[in-house]
Amino acid sequence: MENIDRITRVIDRISIWSGKAVSWLIIPMVALLAGEVIVRYVYAPTIWALDIATMLYGTHFFVAGAMTLYLGMHIRTDFFYEKWSPRTQAWVDVICYVFLFLPGMVMFVWLSWDFAAESWSLKERLMTTWRPPAYWYKSVITLAAALLLLQGVSELLKSVKTILTGKHEPRVRHLS
Repeated sequence: MENIDRITRVIDRISIWSGKAVSWLIIPMVALLAGEVIVRYVYAPTIWALDIATMLYGTHFFVAGAMTLYLGMHIRTDFFYEKWSPRTQAWVDVICYVFLFLPGMVMFVWLSWDFAAESWSLKERLMTTWRPPAYWYKSVITLAAALLLLQGVSELLKSVKTILTGKHEPRVRHLS
């Protein structure tokens, strides 16, 4: 059980750190959009502000997914689930992680890797007026999928631990 705890602690820290790191992207995004509004009324709109804001928010949204899974904040229809014992919940989680989540995320990492690699090989640009490089932004999808896959492994291990020990550790709903 100590190995499971050690592994899940490391993975959880990676998810928390990455989520907190990208949360700071909201500040330049808001500043950029507020500045764009002011510039638009005083002078003329820029061709790059919306592209940068979109990439900042997209990076924030994608990469924070692993921390969101750690916090248990993804949408879940649990009107049956919440009434079950922790051990039954853990069994359902193990089945769902093994047969649905993890295979789906492995496929997502694999396909997004090819998607980003092709973008890098073509030096692809976004189809906007400004035309910034797209390959950096598309690489974020692969990074986010890998982080989400890693956090899924942590959640699976926590469920296995609950099944084996019968002890359920309550899900963390906030960060200190």
